[in-house]
Amino acid sequence: MKKKVMLKQKLLRVSIALIALFTVAIFFVTNSKVTNLVEKSIAVKLDYISNLGLEIIESKYSGDWNVKNGKLFRGENPINNDSQVLDAIKEKTGSIATVYLGDEKVATSELDSDGIRPIGAKAPNEVVESVLKSGNTYRGTEDILGEIYAVKYVPLKDNNGNVLGMWFVGMPKSNIGSKDSQIFIMRISIVVISVLCGILGCVLLMLYTKKFLNDIDTLKVSFLESNSTGDKTQRKVLMLSLFLIGTFFLIWFTVQGFTIGNVVNNLENSNIKDRLNACSQLGEMMINEMYKGDWAISYNKLCKGSHSLSDDTVIADKISSHTGLLSTIFMMDTRVTTNISKADGTKPIGAKASSEIVETVLKQGNEYIGEITVAEKKCIEKYIPLKDKTGQTIGMWAIGFEKKVSVRQIADLRKAISQISILAILVAFGAFLFLSVKFVSDIRNYNVCLSTRVSEESSY
Repeated sequence: MKKKVMLKQKLLRVSIALIALFTVAIFFVTNSKVTNLVEKSIAVKLDYISNLGLEIIESKYSGDWNVKNGKLFRGENPINNDSQVLDAIKEKTGSIATVYLGDEKVATSELDSDGIRPIGAKAPNEVVESVLKSGNTYRGTEDILGEIYAVKYVPLKDNNGNVLGMWFVGMPKSNIGSKDSQIFIMRISIVVISVLCGILGCVLLMLYTKKFLNDIDTLKVSFLESNSTGDKTQRKVLMLSLFLIGTFFLIWFTVQGFTIGNVVNNLENSNIKDRLNACSQLGEMMINEMYKGDWAISYNKLCKGSHSLSDDTVIADKISSHTGLLSTIFMMDTRVTTNISKADGTKPIGAKASSEIVETVLKQGNEYIGEITVAEKKCIEKYIPLKDKTGQTIGMWAIGFEKKVSVRQIADLRKAISQISILAILVAFGAFLFLSVKFVSDIRNYNVCLSTRVSEESSY
């Protein structure tokens, strides 16, 4: 009877060890994939800020980049020490922006600990090599005044293609805000759910071994035997293996459902809002630089200053080219220009906004973010009220993207976790069967040793 307990203990120990290893694998894979999702979100937002910020500068100052008397110009406009646009970008997005002439800062929104702009400071050597010498865009991280920033450097070229300087945007990684707490919640939830599922699996496993393996006479049977008793033992341990796999699937599906269904969705929704907020604020700056004057309705057309925006897709196309986002301008509740196309290639000009949007934006004058169906496309959009000089809302500007982009990212995350999980399940299943065969087959050797030992004792 002593050996019978030892067999069950061995099988149970192997099962617990495999459950623990599976839990650890699920934790690290999910944590890694979600962390990559956050890093990707930071990179995308940084790209949006960099692209739109540079477009604002180039819209504000016409002409080409050039150098005169050792100073950087945009057309006839000196850029040295001009931080107006850079400070506005920092105020609206929390990101610092800098213009370099060669490898030296000539304009920046960055302030040191004394509140002084570090004009004349040099760029890192690896940036100089990549951007100024090779003409490439540089992405990376930098420690700026003790804080880690995600950074992007873009070469500034004259009309002959010569690199004169660099455009820099840096976003503090702490800008991810509530995402830190969401990732922490995700990590804790994975551990708690996995441990609870593992404990439940082990309890049921012990009950199973007590009920179904209790009658196994380990002194007489093994997997190598062909008699009915051996076959019965094989079936019971095989059932134990399948039960163990069921526990793995319980952990996997529960972690997937809770973590991806809740934490990751919330995380991605937060990422979406961050990007839309940054793009809407910078897009508004770009519109104001491109078209001076107030919003007004004149001769049944929506105008910005003297320029009519009805059927004018310049703004929408610029935003799309820099961010890939969809953009629409409304006169009151009616679309007058958009870069959204229907399946037949036509644009939904004249389509009306929903009553909920009209109530929130046109009547209350508030911004709105939500899921909208436009031209048979499910989109996530942000609506901003457009007001005339008297403060009356006369239209809306919407910016967003198709929801399938977000859905695809989450689906890719699920796929990656599922692939690793299934691989871990198959490996665990194979390992358990192998060890089970080894444990039970070792019983035959035990019988030989036992018989030898008994004979020796009788001779004494």
